Amino acid sequence: MQKTSTGGTLPALPARILIVDADPDALRTLSDSVIGLGHAVCYAAEPGRGAVDLPADARPDLALIGLATGATAALAVETAERIAERFKVPIVYAMETEDTALLDRTQRTNPHGYVLKSADPLQLDLTLRAALNLAARERADRERQDREMAALKASVEFTERDNAILRCLFERISDAVVLGDTQGRLTAINPAASRLGQTSLEDPNKWTDYFATYQGDGRTLFATEDLPLVRALRGETTQDVPVVLRPRHPEAGTEDIWLSASGYPLLDAQGRSLGGAVLLRDVTALREQSAKAARAQAELHERVQVLDAIIRSMADGVVVADAQEQRFKLFNPSAERIVGTGLTDRPPDEWPDIYGVYYPDGSTPVPVDQLPVMRAIRGETVEGQELFIRNPGVPDGAFISVNASPVRDEAGQVVGGVTVFRDVSERRLQQEALTQAFAFGRLEVIDTVLHNIGNAINSVATGVDTLQVWFDDNELMRRFGKLADLVAAHDRDWTSWLEHDAQGRQMRPFLLALVRDLTGEHDRLLGTIARVRERVRHIVDIIRTQAAFTNGTVERKLVDLPSTIRDAVKVVEESLGQRGVAIEVDCARAPDQVLVQESRLQQMLVNLLKNAMEATDERAVRLEVGPDWRPRIRVLAYRGEQKNTLVIDVSDNGIGIDPSDFSSVFNAGYTTKKEGTGLGLHSAANFVIGSGGSIQPLSDGIGHGATLRVTLRLLKQQR
Repeated sequence: MQKTSTGGTLPALPARILIVDADPDALRTLSDSVIGLGHAVCYAAEPGRGAVDLPADARPDLALIGLATGATAALAVETAERIAERFKVPIVYAMETEDTALLDRTQRTNPHGYVLKSADPLQLDLTLRAALNLAARERADRERQDREMAALKASVEFTERDNAILRCLFERISDAVVLGDTQGRLTAINPAASRLGQTSLEDPNKWTDYFATYQGDGRTLFATEDLPLVRALRGETTQDVPVVLRPRHPEAGTEDIWLSASGYPLLDAQGRSLGGAVLLRDVTALREQSAKAARAQAELHERVQVLDAIIRSMADGVVVADAQEQRFKLFNPSAERIVGTGLTDRPPDEWPDIYGVYYPDGSTPVPVDQLPVMRAIRGETVEGQELFIRNPGVPDGAFISVNASPVRDEAGQVVGGVTVFRDVSERRLQQEALTQAFAFGRLEVIDTVLHNIGNAINSVATGVDTLQVWFDDNELMRRFGKLADLVAAHDRDWTSWLEHDAQGRQMRPFLLALVRDLTGEHDRLLGTIARVRERVRHIVDIIRTQAAFTNGTVERKLVDLPSTIRDAVKVVEESLGQRGVAIEVDCARAPDQVLVQESRLQQMLVNLLKNAMEATDERAVRLEVGPDWRPRIRVLAYRGEQKNTLVIDVSDNGIGIDPSDFSSVFNAGYTTKKEGTGLGLHSAANFVIGSGGSIQPLSDGIGHGATLRVTLRLLKQQR
């Protein structure tokens, strides 16, 4: 469509033209002329019903009606009338008659133009364009008039509706409303005001006959000039003035009515005073609730002190941070003891330096946004993340296991974060000792050590069983539950305090959320203890199994391949869980049993899994990872393309390997890690090559993960 000078729109050229003429030759001539001018003929017909009852896709923008002398002229005009009525399009007549009566009749169709059939194409084009433009202007004028009439009608309806709404509000508002004029007379009260007390006051000016008005202390009478309504008549606005109405007669009641009064001057459009209004809110019940809330606050304060004492006596470190301010709110004594320093008011970007927080390698600092407490106040949950702490307070360093959870208010919004951690340095040292033993292939010579470790772990398992029994019947957790029930039970008793006191608005949701979190922590601790117990028992089984075949592990034996791979995974399972690494093992296309040196095969798999796990650590530290990235390891075992070969792929989505380093990765001492020994892959390669197999690295480069592909020769009797 194109704009006209009056703001209307013309149909986009070419226009769709309906042509009507009784003479077939004239019909063809007019059609050819219209098409030659660049327009489209949507339909061409003789006068009559066929020119009016058009197909759905033949709706015109303009009708060109051919007129000639004879009997068909009247039918052509009648057809034009029906077209104009039905389609509301401009009518242009193509003439070859001078019949005055017939021309007069065409005026009833309000034609938009006349043109001689014999006129040149330019004249026809100008007439058609003028007709379309005129029709657009008329349509725009009609639309404008319709809009103005609609706006006028809406304005009248809006004014009437406003008056009705104001009357409805005045009569139905729950607060009492009293109106006064400029002479100080009470002119109206709403139904809520007439029902104050036990009376039904109809006459506003009898108000003082029923009530005496006192200030908020309930003892001092209000001076007339200080009443909120009188001040409103003077042009003053007052907010929430305490007022006490004391009934003068038994029919008005016997109890004082406590009100909150707000006065407003009433002004006309020129700012002249029309009177004043006062809104009276009955706060008698709220006053009683405030007293109850004060008592509840005292009880709550006592319970908070008990809760604080419990947190401070916990052996685990507990740290609470505020999400909005990103500041520490609580640092219990155990937290100070474990990390070597206490609460700081410094901003978060200085926390890693103040507390000396590193990844488990002990040398890679943890970025501030990856600190468990920062992840918690972002809404994340952290379970069993292992970190290393080293600062002047703990110069030798300590490994800690951290759980962190967000604290949410009743609306589900994160308002803070709770971090609970414990010192696991001793367990870490034992784990590293066991891992180092695997790395150097010395498991065969530590029978006695394994036996002693097995006895110690059995003792730990017994202790964990005892601890779980203690937790199952824990009076502390029952008291937490009662505390939460008590707080929830007083929802309706302390509303005013919660609404109007800044500390009150924060106390209840924070305390409820903290209690819920602590209750949840209790449940999670039980689950964690159960899992640790199962893991310890499983480690005992592994040690017993290892002890059973130690003397023969250097010999080749027929072993169950899937079980051997799963046993290797179990050795590093806890480390994988702490890092959140997902692992997948697929042996569907591999032989069930293979003839190998079992301990050395398992040692090789452990070394490859540790390398893959450390590669995911290194990617998380060195490269920017997206929110959807999760560390993954896949072990795929299958028969090789070469006859009698077994292929084991250990793949990860970690840091990857630069192709230029492919020839060096298996050299003794080669490592990309600051504190690595460079012996893990070297040891694995020695076993593979010594068995007559091969090992090769596969990677698209840094940032694209890597696969270490081991190919072992199978003896013919293996199935």
